[in-house]
Amino acid sequence: MIEFVKQYLVQIISYTAGNLRLNSTQIEAMALFKELILKSDNLEEDLKRMKKVTEFSTLAIKLYDFYSVLTNNTIDISTVSDKFRQQSQLIIKDVNQFLYYAGNSNLKHLFDKVRGEKQQEEVKPEEEAEKIRKNENSFSHFEETILNPIKPLDSFLNELIDKDEIPEKIDEYIETMKTNSELSKKNGFEILSGMNSIVADTFTLLKNKELKPDKETIESLRACLIVIAAVVRGKEVNISDYLTRAGNFGKKINSIKNKDVK
Repeated sequence: MIEFVKQYLVQIISYTAGNLRLNSTQIEAMALFKELILKSDNLEEDLKRMKKVTEFSTLAIKLYDFYSVLTNNTIDISTVSDKFRQQSQLIIKDVNQFLYYAGNSNLKHLFDKVRGEKQQEEVKPEEEAEKIRKNENSFSHFEETILNPIKPLDSFLNELIDKDEIPEKIDEYIETMKTNSELSKKNGFEILSGMNSIVADTFTLLKNKELKPDKETIESLRACLIVIAAVVRGKEVNISDYLTRAGNFGKKINSIKNKDVK
């Protein structure tokens, strides 16, 4: 039974992270996380220990709940796949948050804390709660920074379509998206970095009249915004079509940029 539970938890983490383009640090973090579960001699205690480690806490709380349901109830095989999908939706934001922390942590030290290989100072519950709150606020600030421009940008795209003159405020959006691209890259979110960069580069080409703001271009830019919003909000929606469109559009933008360089 416990081996089934381990596989279930590992697969739900993998499934949830499946739509994210992870950098090498995040891939390593996910691999270590799954190894920690699979090689656990006492999964319940390890999950409890994870809940006490700030970087793992929100994800570990959900996983412990899943563990409790699986081990304390009769499993109805006919509903497993539906439950699996429902539960994967519940942890999307928690996986994103864990990956955010992983990108800013010493991975060995982070996982040593869970394995208990290093003696940790006893932390009072209120101090631990404060640490969790600060880290959650940090991630919330990252989310807010990336999401803030999306709605204004969507409205701005309506102003651009088929216009001969590009509004001057495009300069502000170029700088914002460049900054958010670097911020995303710094925190290990390659797909967010790429989408923000595509928007910034496209706006630069539009400003320099090297690209026309036709319907195809505007809708491709909108696809980039949809991908950004979906990834940051951690929503379980199918963005594969938007991701494909944005990726192909990015290749087109890069080819125009490369021609300019030559």
